[in-house]
Amino acid sequence: EKTQPCLDLHETTYQVPGLLIIDTPGHESFTNLRTRGSSLCDVAVLVVDIMHGLEPQTIESIGLLKKRKAPFIIALNKIDRLYGWEPHPELPVQKALEMQNDAVKGEFDQRYHFAIAQLAEQGLNACVFYENKDVRTYLNIVPTSAISGDGMMDLLYLLCTLPSKMLIEKIMFHENLECTVLEVKAIEGLGTTMDVIIVNGRLSEKQTIVVCGLDGPVVTQIRSLLTPQPMKEMRVKTPYVHHKEIQGAIGVKICANNIERVLAGSNLYVCGEDDDLEELKDEVMKDLGGILKKVAKNEDGVYVQASTLGSLEALLEFLEHPGEDRDGNKHSAIPVSGIGIGPVSKYDVMRCGVMLEREREWVKMCEKEYAAVGEWVSGNPMNSIKEAYACILAFDVPVLPDAEKLAKEIGIKIYTAEIIYHLFDAFMKRVSEVKAKKKEEARKKALWPCVFKIVDDRCIFNKKDPYILGVDVLEGTLKLGTPVVIPDVKWTGDAKTQNPAGELLEFGQVMSIEKDKKPVDYANRLTGSIAIRIEQRKNMKEYTFGRHWDHESQFVSRLNRESIDLLKEHFRDDVPKEDWKTVVKIKKLLNVQ
Repeated sequence: EKTQPCLDLHETTYQVPGLLIIDTPGHESFTNLRTRGSSLCDVAVLVVDIMHGLEPQTIESIGLLKKRKAPFIIALNKIDRLYGWEPHPELPVQKALEMQNDAVKGEFDQRYHFAIAQLAEQGLNACVFYENKDVRTYLNIVPTSAISGDGMMDLLYLLCTLPSKMLIEKIMFHENLECTVLEVKAIEGLGTTMDVIIVNGRLSEKQTIVVCGLDGPVVTQIRSLLTPQPMKEMRVKTPYVHHKEIQGAIGVKICANNIERVLAGSNLYVCGEDDDLEELKDEVMKDLGGILKKVAKNEDGVYVQASTLGSLEALLEFLEHPGEDRDGNKHSAIPVSGIGIGPVSKYDVMRCGVMLEREREWVKMCEKEYAAVGEWVSGNPMNSIKEAYACILAFDVPVLPDAEKLAKEIGIKIYTAEIIYHLFDAFMKRVSEVKAKKKEEARKKALWPCVFKIVDDRCIFNKKDPYILGVDVLEGTLKLGTPVVIPDVKWTGDAKTQNPAGELLEFGQVMSIEKDKKPVDYANRLTGSIAIRIEQRKNMKEYTFGRHWDHESQFVSRLNRESIDLLKEHFRDDVPKEDWKTVVKIKKLLNVQ
């Protein structure tokens, strides 16, 4: 009835019984959902914003449609945004355009031809539908407005008339079942359900069906077949219509047992009396695509939870390619160790807890190795952010009370959000917090490179422990707590000519630094002469002035492999470029590998 003006204008009638519309999201992460939608459709509607032209997601969708050779119509949307547009939703869009003033017509022509040029760059010929004389060569463009309703009758008119002219064989119904799982979702009062598209064939209650699951093939029985009320979407919460049997093409919600981990996008098969169940199991598992390749099984990574497999696919895609920051630097991919669908349960928290327990065991193992051999064999825990991965990223799902309680008890952080970017931001904040914590821990063990000497023989104020000396810093930065040694070879200040030390006098640890009788935390070459106090740890050998050392001795900080790695990991930007050169010189002097 609403499209009658179009039928009158073009003098035609409908031969199509109805339309089944699948909406795919435009967010750049939802590639899998758009792929799934384009593989199901007979005719697609490609929505292009007249104000912005082709977006990256639009170009991607064009590629999917060209790959599948799917016919499509272009809806040039948001014509109500043209300045001065007067809506006429009761008229065909051709008539509505004729009634606009010259300024609106001029802006429409300008933006329309810009869109035509962009489509031509993608190898597509297109023109407005009422001027299209060759529908097999040129794509139809329908100016539309989802806000005012302009052009909607024209879009429906084309969707109903084109298939009956061009796709008669394709849209003819046949009894061979063609059914695809579109989404798997938990519905309050119904449990876990599958939204499926029946393209051809029939489904009945109590039939045995076989579908592809993340853990293997799922064999179950249809409990009920539900469809939404007429003119309602499947995702809208309204009373459903129950069916004993249903035939395609139609979208159906299936209630059945054990379908929680069914893979969306896979085919659904009915197991009849004469069918081989094992063959059907093998056939459905061929549908298992690359989703599991994105999950690093038994490795370090975050645990991901989503409301549907489509949302899960989108989140996994985003975590694998998180894009760039404001400065254009690419974010690193976030590894995933486990996945789940539906509300975050106690079971999900326990699975994520394995990651946390594994990280704690790894830290203990590393510390035992260091205590035994004096170096980090399996890695330095202070350089690791594995602790940050012990969390759950929950996308558009609630957290059950018992899960929240267990998470607090064992130290698992749960981040919830309805927008992917917010989840990513929350996780990156967690990574920053862990890095800051590790940096504070590393600050106690990280040693800055430093070389210093006693000013002259008058600046030795105490020759025994604690040694009090007046010194000048030659290179690097002297900080509180730095352990220092006296090498048995002369410091040359050049890495190429520096000889390695044969013996080192473990002199002690710098416990105080004063400049002009005022305590300071650090000193460098520009600070000038300073007074320092060096104390020896317990059981350290005390060295005699005049026999083991004198006013011409040179002191260097006791760098080792661990302290250098900590500097690189946590303080790379804090250490001046000249001090890094000093690190190289001290490494050679102290023979650090």
